[in-house]
Amino acid sequence: MPPPAPQPEPARQAPAVAAPGPRHSPLARVGLLCLTLLMVYASLFPIAGWTDNGISPWAFFTAPKPRYITDFDLLTNVLGYCPFGALVVLSLHPRVAGPRAALLALVAGVLLSGTLEALQTWLPNRIPSNIDLMTNALGALLGAVLIAPFSAAMIDRGMLRQLRISWFEAHASFAIILLLLWPFAQIFPQEHLFGMGGLVRQWLTDPESWPMQLLQGVYPDLLRLQEDIGLRPSDMQSQQLLESLVTACSWIGTGLFASVAMRRQAPVLRILGTLLLAALLIKALAAKLQFPADNAFNWLSEGGQFALLTGTLALVVLTRLPRWMRGLIAMTALLTLVVLTNVLPPNPYAWVSEESWRLGRFVHFNGLAQWLGWLWPFLAFCYLAWRTEQFALERRRQRRARRRARLESGRQDTTQTH
Repeated sequence: MPPPAPQPEPARQAPAVAAPGPRHSPLARVGLLCLTLLMVYASLFPIAGWTDNGISPWAFFTAPKPRYITDFDLLTNVLGYCPFGALVVLSLHPRVAGPRAALLALVAGVLLSGTLEALQTWLPNRIPSNIDLMTNALGALLGAVLIAPFSAAMIDRGMLRQLRISWFEAHASFAIILLLLWPFAQIFPQEHLFGMGGLVRQWLTDPESWPMQLLQGVYPDLLRLQEDIGLRPSDMQSQQLLESLVTACSWIGTGLFASVAMRRQAPVLRILGTLLLAALLIKALAAKLQFPADNAFNWLSEGGQFALLTGTLALVVLTRLPRWMRGLIAMTALLTLVVLTNVLPPNPYAWVSEESWRLGRFVHFNGLAQWLGWLWPFLAFCYLAWRTEQFALERRRQRRARRRARLESGRQDTTQTH
């Protein structure tokens, strides 16, 4: 009698995969930290001349309404704190959500604004105001209330999260923040279009700065040397070529910096086009708000237009290179930008525009935008250096893994032979 046929084993069911739970947003938390630092700087600018005038830092709570206050100032105070309230709500997700998150955002806005207003008591060029405190708190609450119903959808399953995952690398939060700040770093007038990184020149042109004091101790004739270096009106033709070089280095370095933080399937050229368009429009809008009677695009010179065109064409080719090569070229372009911005002779016509902006409607915001332009290339360079180090470490780990795999394969072949 033949043995009974073996019964087939029942099919094993695949273990159920738990649905992903609520997630936090590192991008929102990094953005909140950066925004808070920027708001502190803008509220305490120029952070100099601290004086104890004998007035209590909390006296502004019961002070009368300021005599000179406009609807524009009130609207600016409200809108300025709306992003803060929204980012507080997004940063609290998923631990705190809904009305409680909005309430905490209001408390955070009141604490931040109240502390900054109190510190302004010791700054002679700032006037603490309870009206500013109330409008700032209103802005924080408004931003929190608007974003609270959509925080879970945006972070856990929203389109922005999907684009963040599909377009950018996992650890690109800092790079994304820098890209979002890049258009605002172009607002303040520079020596050349997109001529960021002029912090060294700012130090060297200020005789009271500590770097200048140190250099004068080593080289006493430094001030006379600075006076001999200048741009004459007959040099304006070469000035256009220099502006083209500076603008091209800035735009190419920025574009390649952005591409290093993106994944292969990301629409790099469309993102870069949107970034450039946003920078030009924001710069034009700021110029129009500062000086309504002037042309909003009077800063877009022929040299700048030529550099943007050629730089964009170069990016079309360079973005196809391997990631490590794009990172090295971006670092080189940003380093060249910083050197050129600080070494080239100053443009006297740019000085006139810069001084007029310092006295414009956005006095304190202008100083903040200027600092963004000074620091942005240095921060981007640091990120690229970190990514280069990570890439080198990853390549080393891959080589070690392949070496171990070859050794294991060799041992197995030896065992089978014996």
